[in-house]
Amino acid sequence: MARERLFLGLASGPAADGVDAALVRVRGEREAMAVEQVGELHRMLPEGERSRLRAFLGGHAEPPSVLAELDRDLAIAAAATGDALLRELGGKAGDVQAVGWSGQTIALQAPDVSNHLGGCLTIGSPSVVAERLGRPVASGFVASDLAAGGCGGPVEAWCDWLLFRDERLSRVVLHLGGILGLTFIPADADPLDVRAWDVGPGTILLDAMAHKFHHRMHDTDGSFAAGGRVCPSLLNELQAHAYFQVEPPKRTCPAEWGKTYLWRLMQMAGNHKTDEAGIIATATELVADSAARAVAGLTERPHEVILTGGGTLNIHLAGRIRKKVSPSSTYTIERYGYGLRAKQAVCMAVLAAARLDAFPAHSPPATGATSKAVLGSITRP
Repeated sequence: MARERLFLGLASGPAADGVDAALVRVRGEREAMAVEQVGELHRMLPEGERSRLRAFLGGHAEPPSVLAELDRDLAIAAAATGDALLRELGGKAGDVQAVGWSGQTIALQAPDVSNHLGGCLTIGSPSVVAERLGRPVASGFVASDLAAGGCGGPVEAWCDWLLFRDERLSRVVLHLGGILGLTFIPADADPLDVRAWDVGPGTILLDAMAHKFHHRMHDTDGSFAAGGRVCPSLLNELQAHAYFQVEPPKRTCPAEWGKTYLWRLMQMAGNHKTDEAGIIATATELVADSAARAVAGLTERPHEVILTGGGTLNIHLAGRIRKKVSPSSTYTIERYGYGLRAKQAVCMAVLAAARLDAFPAHSPPATGATSKAVLGSITRP
């Protein structure tokens, strides 16, 4: 009988609005792991931490002391979210073997042409998380991927393969988070067949519009976008951005779509005489169209498109994507037994299990890659 273990996953994504926690039961090891979500919890960050974090992600420079404080405070918030979930689950929590923690990537540098190595700056001290929760913490997955010659992920690609591979069906996982991410899993795929990359801005752009025009954190159900009209000429200009012209695999980070980008977007909107409702509608269409174009550019049309992330709650955005990727069937991740916001945390738990076993749970993003790496490092309390 395959052994059974519990792992806790913690994740903070580019949207920088909170921490997601997921308790995961893992049966078996390595590529034979069977994964079951036991519980999940999303907790908003306090307003002060959220504002500071979003300022960093938007490219705003702050003194090192402020970054050090945020490194500590984010780790405390992550540990508190994990502890709250374990307390909520009570007896179901059992004995958690280890914690997987994404940390918060503040900056990401693409691999250099000369030495093929990239760099990243990630905050959210794993030492603080380990001490607070009293369990080993696996972290540093993005840095490990870069050191192995990757482009910094998405490091969840192998986990997506483990969770969603199928002998007959090809699938795409679209993560509608702060950054729009895509994982393509061909039918009967080997982990090295998986392709994953960042498509472009996701809810980070829509959240900025909702805050600017309506003083709301999110366009939660897409009602702001649904109330406006898309400006085709503005959309065409937005699609001309250099990032959309780069062939995958590729990575991006919130700073690329921060304050400077928003200022340029507003300038473009003024030139096209687009009102506030039209700007939100057009920005939402940009995200939906970027997703659809990425899917259409694959080597085959997938049988299924799986939507996950906080942006899935945006009914208007999800509806536009469903229409644009048809005739592929589109489902939310709940169909497969995972919470809408929980996937990244689930993946962190899976990566923690793999790291504890010293198994290379790695799908290198570069075309033609043949080697895999053991991702992350372990910090013990």
